[in-house]
Amino acid sequence: MANPEADGLTSLASVLEEGNHTLEIIKSEYDITRHLPWDVIVIPFPKERFSVEEMMSLQAHLRSGKSVLLLAEWGDLFGHVDYLNELTKPFGIEIQKDRVTDHQEHITQKVELGGVILGEEEIPHYVRVTNFANHPITSEIEELIYFSGCSLRVSEPAFSVAATSASSFGDIDLNSELDDDEVQGELTIAAASEMSGRLFVIGDSNIAANGYIEQGDNLIFMQQVINWLAFAI
Repeated sequence: MANPEADGLTSLASVLEEGNHTLEIIKSEYDITRHLPWDVIVIPFPKERFSVEEMMSLQAHLRSGKSVLLLAEWGDLFGHVDYLNELTKPFGIEIQKDRVTDHQEHITQKVELGGVILGEEEIPHYVRVTNFANHPITSEIEELIYFSGCSLRVSEPAFSVAATSASSFGDIDLNSELDDDEVQGELTIAAASEMSGRLFVIGDSNIAANGYIEQGDNLIFMQQVINWLAFAI
């Protein structure tokens, strides 16, 4: 969260601090044999596999009644999906190896050359999300912008919090075309699970990042996700 660049989370961190949350940035390796002291652990797209000890520590953290926010990514970058699912599947959330694409519900981007606007470019993997569960997290949320994220498969005890439109599909080969082996329909992009503790998974780390969090209702959504994980709502 300390990274001030476009893919960092400093904007979200500042808003959370203004909302009386106390934040601690873990900048060096933490001794996981010790008790994890935080109420909510935010894991923004880990690029290295968790060790057995790290996985056990996170699972113990959740069993103790604490919370974890996991931000995943599209496809299977760095081979991350299988090892992240080792953490999430026992809670009913399975990260998919795809990129959510929607040729109808997406945003466009201005194309400029030398300061002259030449037109707008369609970006089908920058998806507009407007389907939400009736939940405190989604209160007053009308639209999220989902930037090249993956879909999630949900089973009990988890539940879908936000999903795409029926025209979207999970693009596995990343060619932006719907193929026979790809799933089309309302795809979950954010899911929650509560047993002893609370786990929230979003298939896109950019939704919370500095360069994207002001899009749509992304910022309010992320604030309410953190509040739910902190048992504040």
